[in-house]
Order: sequence, then structure tokens, then C-alpha cells
Amino acid sequence: MADEQLEMAEIRARLAAHRPKLAPPPEGDHSWAAVALVFCAPPGGDAELLFIERALKEGDPWSGHMAFPGGRRDRTDPDLVATSVRETREEVGLALDRPIARLDDFVNARAGSLIVSPFVYHIEARPALSPNREVQSTVWIPVPWLLHPDAAIDYSFERDSQKLVFPAVRYDRYTVWGLTYRILANLFEILDRDFRPAP
Repeated sequence: MADEQLEMAEIRARLAAHRPKLAPPPEGDHSWAAVALVFCAPPGGDAELLFIERALKEGDPWSGHMAFPGGRRDRTDPDLVATSVRETREEVGLALDRPIARLDDFVNARAGSLIVSPFVYHIEARPALSPNREVQSTVWIPVPWLLHPDAAIDYSFERDSQKLVFPAVRYDRYTVWGLTYRILANLFEILDRDFRPAP
């Protein structure tokens, strides 16, 4: 996996040059959400990304899914950065500073007119995390593994008697697919890395 090595200096430089594609406010009812992509890169070690496994909850379209910390903007949030910081603190007990970058906005069709804005953060060392009731578990996934072909899988499930197949990545017992996978694809496109689709 040495060919997929990514230093934080390169990550920061490429993200700094990116001009995110922001979604215009849709007509009618809509809401905004923000997520935090938290990089941890200890000296001499591989960069890692923080993921959460959402708690199982009836009626929640993301029940049990892998995701980045985040959620819907509250009316008290001054901006979407504040949303990503607040949600990360509430969900995993991690206090974040200012983001180092913003990725492209995403429209989540499964949640109506929900626009999701991803922000990227960098911390020097793994902190102690305190997941709340919305989070079943947390995991730090090495970036080289996310980019390795052995991680690529097809994720399939049935919805309304129809079998659906999505590209995904697998790490240990965790499967990352859907919107979180799309956000990862955007990240690695900006970083000029080949985020391999599922075979």
C-alpha cells in the first residue's frame, strides 16, 4: 500500500487549492446538514479518518449505517461549520477547531431536499471519544486501506422487493457505502488518488 501513502502536508495543499461546488438553495421546503471528515495523522504514521456507526433506530433511514459525524443544521447554528463542530461534539465528544477545507455539497435524495456540506478537519493524535446514544461505535480507518483494491466490494440489499447494488469499501466488520462513499470519492478525487470502484 506504499503507493497510496498520503502525507498531511499534501492533503492540506490539495484541499487548499479546491474550490467546492456549493448547492444553491432548492425551492420549497429544504434543510441543510453538515458532516466532519476528521483526519488524524500521528508523526510517522498513516493518516486515518474517523467514522461512526449509527445506532439502530426504527424509522431512521441511516439506521446502522457508517457515516461521518454530523447532522442537520440547528436554527441556533450561525453557519454550517458550527453545525459540523456541534454535531461532532454531541455525537462523539470531540471538540474541533476550524476546518482546513470544505468539500463539494451533496443533495441527499433519500431525505427529500437535504443538502449535506462536508468539512475537513485535522487533529494531531487520537482523542478519547465518548459516543452518545445516536452512535453505536466509532472507528479510525487508515487512508491507505480505503484506497487499496482489497477494500473495494459490492454492497447489495433489497428495497421494495428490488435488489440494489452499490460500490462500497469494507474495513473489518464495517461497510462504507451510499452518501458517505460518495463523499469519500469526492475527497480522493480532490487528492488526486484513484478511489477504486467496487469490482
